[in-house]
Amino acid sequence: MLHTSKIFSFSKKVTTFRHFSHMGILKTSRNSLKDGLELENSIYAILTISRWESLNQMNYKRVSLRQVHGRLALKFLNWVIKQPPFQELKNLTYIYCITVHILVKSRMHASAKSILTRLSDMGIGPNSIFSVLMETYPLCKSNPAVFDLLIRVYLRESSVKSGLEIFRLMGIRGFNPSVYTCNMILSAMGKEDYTTAWLFFKEMLSLNVCPNVATFNILVDLLCVNGNVKKAQHLVRKMEESGCVPNLVTYNTLLKWYFKKGRYKAAVELIDHMGHKGLEADVCTYNMLIENLCKNNRSAKGYLLLKKMRKKPLFPNEVTYNTLIKGFVKEGKLRVAVYVFNEMLNFKISPNIVTYNSLIDGYCRENSFKEATELLNEMEARGLRPNEVSYGVILNGLCKLGELDLAYSLLESMRMNGIVVDRISYTMLVKGFIESRRFREGVQVLDKMTQNGIDADVVTYAVLINGFCRDGKFRTAKELMSKMYKSGVTPNKVMYSTLVYDYCNHGMVNEAMRIYKIMSFTGVDPDLFMCNTLVDSLCKSQRVEEAVEFLKHMGRIGVFPNTSTFNFIINRYVRIGNGLKAFDFFEEMVKLGQYPSSHTYGSLLKALFYGGNFEEARKFLNDIRSIPYALDAVSYNMLMAEACKSDNLQAAVFLLKDMVCNNVIPDSHTYTCLLASLCKKGKMVISILLSEKWMEKGALLPNVVTYTCLIDGLFKAGQRKTAAFYHRKMMSEGLSDDTVLLNVLMDGYSRMGNMSMVYGLFSSMKDGRLSPNLATYNILLHGYSKQGDISRCFEVYGALLRNGFVPDKRTCHALLYGICKAGMLDFASKMLKNMILKGVLPDKYTFDMIILKCSEKRQIVKAFEFLDILNVLRVSPDQDTFNIILKGIKETYGCRPSILFLNEMLEKGFIPSEKQVVRLITDMCKAGDVKGANKLKNEVKSFGMISSNAAESAMVRGLAQKGKLEEALLVLDCMLRGKIVPTTATFTTLIHSFCKKREFKEALKLKHVMEIHNVRIDVVTYNVLITGFCENGDLVEALKLYKEMKERGICPMVNTFCVVIESCCDKNYFPDGEMIINDLCERGLLSEDEVTQDMANSFIVALKKLNVLKHKKNRTCYRSS
Repeated sequence: MLHTSKIFSFSKKVTTFRHFSHMGILKTSRNSLKDGLELENSIYAILTISRWESLNQMNYKRVSLRQVHGRLALKFLNWVIKQPPFQELKNLTYIYCITVHILVKSRMHASAKSILTRLSDMGIGPNSIFSVLMETYPLCKSNPAVFDLLIRVYLRESSVKSGLEIFRLMGIRGFNPSVYTCNMILSAMGKEDYTTAWLFFKEMLSLNVCPNVATFNILVDLLCVNGNVKKAQHLVRKMEESGCVPNLVTYNTLLKWYFKKGRYKAAVELIDHMGHKGLEADVCTYNMLIENLCKNNRSAKGYLLLKKMRKKPLFPNEVTYNTLIKGFVKEGKLRVAVYVFNEMLNFKISPNIVTYNSLIDGYCRENSFKEATELLNEMEARGLRPNEVSYGVILNGLCKLGELDLAYSLLESMRMNGIVVDRISYTMLVKGFIESRRFREGVQVLDKMTQNGIDADVVTYAVLINGFCRDGKFRTAKELMSKMYKSGVTPNKVMYSTLVYDYCNHGMVNEAMRIYKIMSFTGVDPDLFMCNTLVDSLCKSQRVEEAVEFLKHMGRIGVFPNTSTFNFIINRYVRIGNGLKAFDFFEEMVKLGQYPSSHTYGSLLKALFYGGNFEEARKFLNDIRSIPYALDAVSYNMLMAEACKSDNLQAAVFLLKDMVCNNVIPDSHTYTCLLASLCKKGKMVISILLSEKWMEKGALLPNVVTYTCLIDGLFKAGQRKTAAFYHRKMMSEGLSDDTVLLNVLMDGYSRMGNMSMVYGLFSSMKDGRLSPNLATYNILLHGYSKQGDISRCFEVYGALLRNGFVPDKRTCHALLYGICKAGMLDFASKMLKNMILKGVLPDKYTFDMIILKCSEKRQIVKAFEFLDILNVLRVSPDQDTFNIILKGIKETYGCRPSILFLNEMLEKGFIPSEKQVVRLITDMCKAGDVKGANKLKNEVKSFGMISSNAAESAMVRGLAQKGKLEEALLVLDCMLRGKIVPTTATFTTLIHSFCKKREFKEALKLKHVMEIHNVRIDVVTYNVLITGFCENGDLVEALKLYKEMKERGICPMVNTFCVVIESCCDKNYFPDGEMIINDLCERGLLSEDEVTQDMANSFIVALKKLNVLKHKKNRTCYRSS
């Protein structure tokens, strides 16, 4: 404390100054109130002009402090600490503490905390600061809040120990900290030590600090963090019972942990409980719910919750939108994520860096790097600076896609923009170059990394060295190893194991052994995988004796061989024909305490069979039959698999019976082989019944292969919904998709034209770390080709080549189909020749497809060019090929050239299809060449190419379509007299022609003729008649025909309903309307909810739905064509 009340003036004259403890103390003054106000104004004036020495002559009084006093105190403090007497630590501490008291009384807590922080930074201990604050406390008649502030300062500096010390000193002096400060201490202690936090809570209670809801919220969270959710739940109940009403934070804390623990039922019950307590879920609650849904790939349900929030009304924040955007991106639904992002902007919610990073990740997943880069620019335009995550996502995507030059440019721009480019980013780029076999650039990135001051670690070197070794570039790999050692990085066990595996994989067993010796010398212990790799490699190199010696070495170093180790050696002896040695080693293996597996016995049986010792094999089989697990159906399954591959179902069934007779229980593989054979033959009902029966009995355990066979068969049988059901069933049984199953699903949905589903499955394959194979890319190619999306086709084809796959016939067919469908026939020709030069030979079906596309485009000359290429490749065209060209010639040049080509086909021994000949006859009639058509009809009949029925019917249809109805009826009459019954289509064509001419009596006569000659009247015939009568305004006759077709059990078409309903609406006349509405409801074309008392309104609703259905059907037909 200051014992000299002195202050130095600027003239360095020492004047007597009142004791600091007298500052602000009200002295008894005989002056009037007016004099007091004048004195106060004088002090303000002196302080304002900083004439501190004038304060020596003033008389002081106490007034209530305001912020103006606090600011003046700070100004005075800044002057006084520069004076020599106050630069001593003791004096400085006092002046700081007095100022803190003044600032607290002036309610300037931020400034007070700043001064307390300065005291702490000066190295003054908490005990000393507290002592001075206590000593100056009565002088200023201060507030206990000053000690709360000191505790908060220490907590902000993460000095919980110091804060706790002040807390206890306050208790000793009779001060109680506020509950808010205690909560801060409790929260900080909970993060450090669970036990001490609870001890502090007890200490709070002992000082009579009354806990509030926030206190209990901290305790609830503390219990949940430490896994005591039940105790937390109990504490919340106690709060409710004791009258300390939990708030939203309390319940939200519990909800958060329920979701983390997967206790969804408890979470729903708690939300209901909140509602009963009158607490509505807030934004935080909804955010947790949405986050949980998004984590479980149910982002769409999360979006519905967002809509529900707005109806409350609750206002979703950026966390809500960020969670949804991230969820949709993870599910591969980028368009939906973008929609949510746009909605976010519409509601004036500013996106942050997390929002943009999620969208960038989504675009990179779809290889849309242009859009991802545009988002980076948009971020900067909004004042957000992209971070290493923003760039890292794009960098990773570019590397995976093989766009390594762009990736390298991006990395350089990151560095130039001041973004931290860490070791991971460089390693990512190195890996990209290595996987693309651009080894030189990979090494250059390593050098660039070192130049920029970032040291490569063992992972970076491992990526490089493994890449070079995998490609057989072992010399460069050794140089990199040397460089790695020089930089102070030593290989780890994973790197040594990879090197051994790569050398063994290339047949370089000596080098692998050398690496093994180096590893042993450096003190890294080998594992069983590495040792087994060396044993297997030695056996494959026909160095089986060395393998046996290495086996003994394994025992000496404490790596105990397993069954696989022995199987490698036994199998090698069997392969070299040394069955005796195999059996000798088998006996030694048993002596060493190893248990032979079914593979061991299988190899030994193989040895006996290879040697022709069938009797010995039978004896051995009988001997081992009593050994548990010796015969586990492996041998039978191998035979069963071969039988199923050759479609010999009878042989497979025989093997199954033989297994049962020999007490060998068939396993899942056995039954799966049988199911695969049945599914391949399209016998899906039997397959499903058998699989269900076998699974019910437990004979067939659910497995991915079984489900794959069933799903594939169902898709090919057109049972999409059933296939999807079995896939869901498989997933519910805990089985995971593999590449083959996902290929089957992709192929099934691709056949339906649902490419968004196909791409979603492809994305899930990559996200699930499954490797797409050539079949995967072929399915994608075929699907996009069918849709005419040629740009996507080439994206897939490029990815296929980058991933090291060699295109096959299916690849060639799918790609050329897409090019041809896009009308790029010249490009298709060049592409075909390029593929042939690269050794990819298309099959006849590919040529047929190209020739068909040329014919459809009426480029017959080009079609013949492809036919010539087909002949050059010595691939023989067949009847289908010539039928395609015949159709093209007819559509391009007419009927006469078609007849010439038809004769050429006959000369070469190819008989055209009946369909082609019928069309040709019909078209010749339509063109007016009735004589030529009749001549052709007689010729093809004489050759026996088509039946008399088909030939004469073609003439009738052609004449009818030409409008020569009399001639058509004449031919029809001749057919009937000759007891040749025309087809239904022939009668229908004639009826349609009469309806168009409004000659309905003739049309009905023909219908009567059909009935007399037992020609089936189908739905098309009725539809033609009903349409004709409706267009003629004869609704009564149309409805009569409608009832007749129903009585005959013929189901009306959608077009039939449309025509009848439209006619009723036009006339505003609804006879039998109720019957038609009931028929629509029974067919599921109209729901009962859409039917009203107003018949006209019901008909209008029905007509709209039917038109939509009709248009959808037309689009489907167009796509399939």
